[in-house]
Amino acid sequence: MSRSAVLLLLEGLVCLAPSALAADPSPTAAATAPQIRETVQKAIGYEQAESASWMSTRGCASCHHLPMVLWSLNEAERYGYAIDKKYVTDMAEKSFGSPQALVDSRQIPEPGSPPGPRPVDNGVRVVTAFTAIAARSYPTLTDGQKQALQAIAAGLVEKQRADGGWDCHLVRPPVNESETTEAAWILMALRGETGPESPEPQRAALEKALAWWNCVTLPDNLQDKVLKILVDLRLGRSRGELQSTVDEILALQQPEGGWRQNAEGPTDAYATGQTLYALALVGFTAEQPEIRRAIDFLVATQQADGSWTMTSRASNDGSPGGSSKLLTPIQCATASWCVLGLSRLVPQAR
Repeated sequence: MSRSAVLLLLEGLVCLAPSALAADPSPTAAATAPQIRETVQKAIGYEQAESASWMSTRGCASCHHLPMVLWSLNEAERYGYAIDKKYVTDMAEKSFGSPQALVDSRQIPEPGSPPGPRPVDNGVRVVTAFTAIAARSYPTLTDGQKQALQAIAAGLVEKQRADGGWDCHLVRPPVNESETTEAAWILMALRGETGPESPEPQRAALEKALAWWNCVTLPDNLQDKVLKILVDLRLGRSRGELQSTVDEILALQQPEGGWRQNAEGPTDAYATGQTLYALALVGFTAEQPEIRRAIDFLVATQQADGSWTMTSRASNDGSPGGSSKLLTPIQCATASWCVLGLSRLVPQAR
């Protein structure tokens, strides 16, 4: 090769180098343990403030602003993080302190009231399933709270289809993603409320639900894979039985270190926090490379107020298209998932 040809080749490589480098994501700095714990504590502060604001202005115990927050705060406290205990206690009483509290927080209709005009009014209000799961994160429950949980379980049984599943009347992804997403939450709630002393119809409903769950084909998306792990763990299934789902989830990890809700969306903290929680439950630790990369992604992308930047996939009326401009619901749910995952993986104290 002539000297001039060699020079031209080198010039071409130099010109290509910047674009080739630009195609790769910038490496995320490794977070220290104090930085991770600070990330969790900031997220807790955001959750508490945003949830309190939502409840004071709207009085609605929505999935993303109360049950998930209470669940994550109780879990965080278990792993040594500071929470507002009075707020957690007060909100428990306000949202599920009695069957009437469920009505007052707009989770179930007033007994005897006529059906509402919306399709969702005739189906399961999945917020009650979130509330039941959050309630079981409390160390003890009052008699009134137990009665509220019994009312929730009765409502889930009443709305069950003959095949064991439930109708999904409102699609607001990612929290209300699909029929199987909602069924996973309902099944976990019903499983938590059903024991040997439960009414026979409730035990029969759980058996039907399990049979349906074991046969249903889940959509090929990250959240359904994650929720499958959460459900199957509650059913006592082993790590070996979950391994194929775990492998599918790991294969979806992105170069930035996190996960994305679907193939079209960006890598985000909602999908990453949710995935970290599930992987922690099956035995992954913060020392493993896949987990470290995800933790580093969350620490690097948290905002100063403790939240994470999110985009909406939901619409106010439940129609597809992601037209909602209100981002606090998805941001609050995101913070809850991140607290659930990070506090378990990097506790303040055991």
